[in-house]
Amino acid sequence: MAVRRILTTVATVAIGTHAPSEALASPRSDPTLGRAVFTGSTLGHPTSLTLNPAALSVRPGKRSLYFAFLGTLQQTSIDTQQLDLDTGTLSPGERVSDLQLAPGGQAMWIERPSERIAFGFELRVPPREMHLEDHEALRYSTLGGGQQNYVATVGVSARLVSRLHIGASLSHDFTDLQLRYARDTALETGNDDCGGAPCGLGNPQATELYDVDVRSKWVSAKNLRLNLGFAVQLATDLWIGLAYHTPPGLEVQTTLDGDVTVTQAPRDGGAELTGGSTVYISYPASIDGELRARIWRGLDLHVGGRWEDLSRFSAYDVRTFGSTFRANGIPEWMPRARGMHDAYSIWAGVEQHDTGDQLLLGARLGYETASVDARKTSALTIAPAAFTVDLGVQGRVVPGAPWWLQLSYGLALSPTVDARANAFDPRHRLDCVDSGFDYTSAGCELTRGGYAVATGAGDYTRIQHALRVGLQYEWQ
Repeated sequence: MAVRRILTTVATVAIGTHAPSEALASPRSDPTLGRAVFTGSTLGHPTSLTLNPAALSVRPGKRSLYFAFLGTLQQTSIDTQQLDLDTGTLSPGERVSDLQLAPGGQAMWIERPSERIAFGFELRVPPREMHLEDHEALRYSTLGGGQQNYVATVGVSARLVSRLHIGASLSHDFTDLQLRYARDTALETGNDDCGGAPCGLGNPQATELYDVDVRSKWVSAKNLRLNLGFAVQLATDLWIGLAYHTPPGLEVQTTLDGDVTVTQAPRDGGAELTGGSTVYISYPASIDGELRARIWRGLDLHVGGRWEDLSRFSAYDVRTFGSTFRANGIPEWMPRARGMHDAYSIWAGVEQHDTGDQLLLGARLGYETASVDARKTSALTIAPAAFTVDLGVQGRVVPGAPWWLQLSYGLALSPTVDARANAFDPRHRLDCVDSGFDYTSAGCELTRGGYAVATGAGDYTRIQHALRVGLQYEWQ
């Protein structure tokens, strides 16, 4: 109980604590692909190379080059809450707002040597998953960083019989991840002396800063992801497509290696220490599917969906090592909890079928389930349920010319998440200490999971905009 009494000399924790980001709902999902108008698992669009490679041979005859600008714009606001350690009550804290832009790009070549075969190659930089940057009120959850992927894909599609198409593509996915955050050394070490006065919790004098910069190897079999799919024509103008996407390396866990810079707390001298770091992550597998049917002359119904195995992504498992770390009390293991669970998306809409030079229009409405429960929401992982609206227009740059211009815009609106009953709570650490570090106690279990940090209690709001501008050149 002594540690608790010392640390509660400051009565409140004035720290409120994404995704991909988010951040995106998932680091691996792209709101400009699949959900976006004129893309889907039954269409012969160039983007099918990754989404569902079987669909490439659905549209026979023409070769194509495809270039696209991708982008997401994230609006985030958090009304943080302060936690009174003695009573456990909450009171309003700082309001944090952020606006983040994540650009991306894509270049593809699709070859169709016959009516039965299609193959292609792609270079793609999807929009970055961004963590909220440099907000002191969120520092024990995140101070910024995020994940950027660089993807090269090659694939093939074949029509086995008149109504069945199968396909496979192989992606080499290079991952670059940066995690920036703070550690409260008074909480974690129990040393409550800040220049002769009690530190309490959240004291800048006891705040240690971390900058973790890790990545996969530039060329490695562990970066490979496999996309397998099929597309079936059930009847005239009635199609169904389904594709499965593996995690990197077909493995349960991905290893990213790199460096870490630690800036010691001011009370410990404020020195900058450098060393190595490894982060272990369990990325999700996913499934994309779509039903496409002609409902009127030149008008198609599209019903699609996606499942992501995000329950694997419970935390960033951060390991650090350096010759000076142990002597300076730098922990070798720091889990950064994300607490995700499986996520599902569904969308439906209508769009005009391509029959020539006319301007094509389309629209889709959808719904995405949350990727994280409200109680496990933090500034590192903001991934609430969302209603989606996607609009698109496509047409030839000049009538009769081989150039097609595609514009699609998507909006994801999320109700405000009430995360006041929050799993992130510094009292877990105090409970673990008071239990004598009993491995089986609830406090120690939550500490091991990365939840024994400043509270994430608050109200979270997120709006996401997504844009795809594509230019396609076709020739025989």
